[in-house]
Amino acid sequence: MARSPYHLGFTTLSSEATVKELPIRGTFPEWLAGTLIRTGPAKFEVGQHAFNHWFDGLAMLHRFGFGAGRVSYLNRYLHSQAYEEAIATGTISRREFATDPCRSIFQRVASWFFPEPFTDNGSVNIAQWHDKVVALTETRLPVEFDPITLATVGLREYDRRAKGAIATAHPHFDRARGRHYTYLVDFGWQSKYRLLAIDEKSGQQTVLATIPVDRPAYMHSFGMTERYLILTEFPLVVNPLKLLLSGQPFIRNYQWQADRGVRFHVIDKESGRLVRTARSEAFFAFHHINAFEEGDDVLLDIVTRPDATIIDLLYLEKVRAELPIDPTGKLMRFRITPAKGVSSEPLTDVTLELPRFDYSHRAGVRYRFVYGASQASIGHFFDCLVKVDLDQNRTESWREAGCYPGEPIFVAAPQRRMRMRA
Repeated sequence: MARSPYHLGFTTLSSEATVKELPIRGTFPEWLAGTLIRTGPAKFEVGQHAFNHWFDGLAMLHRFGFGAGRVSYLNRYLHSQAYEEAIATGTISRREFATDPCRSIFQRVASWFFPEPFTDNGSVNIAQWHDKVVALTETRLPVEFDPITLATVGLREYDRRAKGAIATAHPHFDRARGRHYTYLVDFGWQSKYRLLAIDEKSGQQTVLATIPVDRPAYMHSFGMTERYLILTEFPLVVNPLKLLLSGQPFIRNYQWQADRGVRFHVIDKESGRLVRTARSEAFFAFHHINAFEEGDDVLLDIVTRPDATIIDLLYLEKVRAELPIDPTGKLMRFRITPAKGVSSEPLTDVTLELPRFDYSHRAGVRYRFVYGASQASIGHFFDCLVKVDLDQNRTESWREAGCYPGEPIFVAAPQRRMRMRA
C-alpha cells in the first residue's frame, strides 16, 4: 500500500531526547519565555500487537522551553499504567478508543464497575488542576507528571463519589469563580451525565449536576459561558448493555442515529439546574471553540461535520495510506433561544480543526479571532495554519512545503496582557 506524504506522523517514535538548544530558522520574540508542554500518541505497536486508531497510540510528552530567543526540547513517554503494563507484558492491556485487548466476559463486566481496566493513556490534552499538571484522555484517570523533567508521578483520579468511567479531556476553567469544570459519563441501566466542579485552590470536587440519559452520546468536548455549561449531545449513541457485552472496541459500539438530532443541555454553573434542553438537526463535532451570552440567548461556536465518518477516516491503515483525507470541519455558530429553539449560521468559508483562541481572556465571552489547523492542499491532512477574524470575515494562513502542523497555541503579547488587566 502506498504511503501518504505525512505518514511519519503516524509511526512509532522510539527515541527520547534532551536537546538544550534547537536550531532556529528566523526569530522568536524576545518576550516569549516559558514552557509549552504537549502530549500525543507516539507508540502504535506493542510487541506483535498493533493499535487500530490514531487516538489509541501510547502517549508521549513533549516539553519546549522558551527564553532569550532560544528554545530547548525534551520528550518522554508518559509512564501511565497502560504504558507500564504494555511494556511489561508485551501486549496491549487496556481498553483504548478503538482497540480492545482480548478479554473474557468476566473481565468486561468487571470493567463496568471498576475504572482501572479503562485506559489512563493521557494522549489527548494537558491541564493544570490545583497544584498538579496532568495528562488527560477520555477516562476518569488523569496522570500527574513533573512539568520540568516530564517524569510520571501517578494517577490523580476524580473523586470516586462522582461515578462515571468516561470523561472529557477538554475541561474548562472559570477564572472568576476559581473553578475547573468537567463531566463524566456513567454507564448503567440508567446512564447519567455528571458535571463536576473542581475548586482551583483546595482541589475539592463537587458534583454540580446529574442528567439521566437513555443512550449516552459520544461527546469529546463541551461549552461554557459566564453563567452556563452546555453539553452538546450528538446522535452518535450507545446502548450501555452492548458496550458491556459486545467485546468490540469502545467506539465501535456507538451508532449514528440522525433522527435523534442534536440535544443542547444548558446547565446553570451555580445551582446545577438544567435551564433548558434545545434540539437541532443532526451534526457531529469533536471540538467546541467558545460560547457566550446575548441577553437570554446562548451562542455556541463549534467545528462541525455532517456525520461521524471522520472517526473511521482516522484509523491508522487509512491515515498511513495514499488516500485523500480531510480532517477539517465547518465553523458554525448555534444560537439557543428560550422561545425559538436553535438556529445556526456559518462563520467562515475556511474549514479548520484543533481550534484555539485567547482562552485566558475571552473564555465564555464574545471574542474575535480563531486559530486552527487547516488544509491548503486537498486531502493532505493538516498542512497549514489559519487565523480567522470573525468580525471582519478575513483569514490569514501559513504553510511551508513538507510541514504538517498540529494545534496552534495562542500566547498573548505583553502589551495585550497589560491592556486586558487594565
